[in-house]
Amino acid sequence: MVRHIFSWLWAIPALAQVQVHSIHPQGHDEITYSFNVPDNTAKSGSGPIYLQMNSTRQVQWFALGQGMQMAGANMFVVYTSGNTVTVSPRSGVGEIEPLYNKNAQITILNGSGVHDGVITANVRCDTCLEWNGGTENVNSSSSPWIWSIKYGGSLNSVSLSEGITQHDDHGGMTIDLKKATGGSSVNPFAQMARAPISSSEEDPGLAAFQSTVKRKKTAHAVLMVLAFVVMFPFFALGLHIFPSKWTVNIHGIFQLITLAVALAGFGVGVSLARQIELIDSYHTILGMIIVPCLVLFQPAMGVLQHRFFRKTGGKGPFSYMHRWFGRLMMILGIINAGLGFKLAGAPRGAVIATSVVAGIIGMVYIVIVSWIGRPRSRNL
Repeated sequence: MVRHIFSWLWAIPALAQVQVHSIHPQGHDEITYSFNVPDNTAKSGSGPIYLQMNSTRQVQWFALGQGMQMAGANMFVVYTSGNTVTVSPRSGVGEIEPLYNKNAQITILNGSGVHDGVITANVRCDTCLEWNGGTENVNSSSSPWIWSIKYGGSLNSVSLSEGITQHDDHGGMTIDLKKATGGSSVNPFAQMARAPISSSEEDPGLAAFQSTVKRKKTAHAVLMVLAFVVMFPFFALGLHIFPSKWTVNIHGIFQLITLAVALAGFGVGVSLARQIELIDSYHTILGMIIVPCLVLFQPAMGVLQHRFFRKTGGKGPFSYMHRWFGRLMMILGIINAGLGFKLAGAPRGAVIATSVVAGIIGMVYIVIVSWIGRPRSRNL
C-alpha cells in the first residue's frame, strides 16, 4: 500500500501535463492498467491512444483487451525475455488461444522493460479505435475492457506469436475514458514512477490461491485419467477375459467404484472451474455432459439388461445400449482429457504418458473384443 501511495506522489509532475487514468483489476493490486487519450484523439475521434500495463510481480504473461468478451476482442499480451518486454497484439476468437494480429499498429515506448522486478509496458496504439471485431468510443464513460493473467516463470520470448497457456484468472471492467482524456504527450507515462518491489516478497493470499488451484488441477487430472483411461476400459474387459457366472456382478461392482472415482474428479473439476471462471469452456461443458450421463444411464441400462437376462436367458436392447453407450462415453472421456490438458497447459511428459497408456489400453481392448470374442450368453 505504501509503495502505491509514493508512486502516485512521484507521478504528480507527469499528471499535470497529461491525464492518466489507472485501475487495478478486482483482487489484483499487483496489476495496474493505465490509459491516456490525447485531446486531439478525443476531439476528432481518430488518432492514437496510450496504454500502460504494469505488474509488480513476476508473471508468465498478462493481458489487456478491448471488448466485453474474448470473441472479437482487441488484445495486448505482455511477457518478458530477460529485462525486455514483448507486447503481442492479438485477436480474441473465443475460448481458445488469441491469435497474433499482424495488422495491429502499436509502438513500444521508452520506459518499457523489467526494472527492479517490475514489468512495465508503455504502448502507443494507432489501431485501437477500430479493429476487426469492434470499435472504441474514446468519449465513453463506460468503455468495456477485459484482462487476464497467467502466473509462473518468464516465457523468455520475443516472438509476437509465442504460444501461451490458459490464464489463471481473468475478468472484465469498464473504463471511464473521459478521466483519461487530456494532454498531447508522445509518451504520457515517461515520468510516471515505477513501484519497486523485492523479487523475494510474497503475497500470502496469492500464494494460497495458486496452491489451491494447483492441488485441484492435479487431483482432477489424476482422478479423471484414472477413471476414463484405466478403470472403465479395464473393468469392461473383465467380461471378456474372465467369463464366469460371477463376472457380471464383479463387473458391476468395480464399474460402480469407477463411477465414484469419476464423480469425485468431476466434483473437483467443477469446483476448480467455478473458482477460476472456466465454467463455459469446452472442456468443462463436455465434462458436465459425460459424467452425469454415465451416472444416470449406464448403471440403469446394465440393471435392466440383467433383469431381462434373468427372465429370458438372452440379450435385450439394453445390452447393446449399455455396451455401446459405455464405449462412446469412454472415447469422449479420453478426448476430453486431451482438451483438459490443453486448457491447463499440462507438462509435455504428463500428456505423453497419458497418451501412451490410453493407446496401449485402447489397442488391447480392440484386440480382445475383436479376436477373443464376446462373453458367453450365460454370463450376460
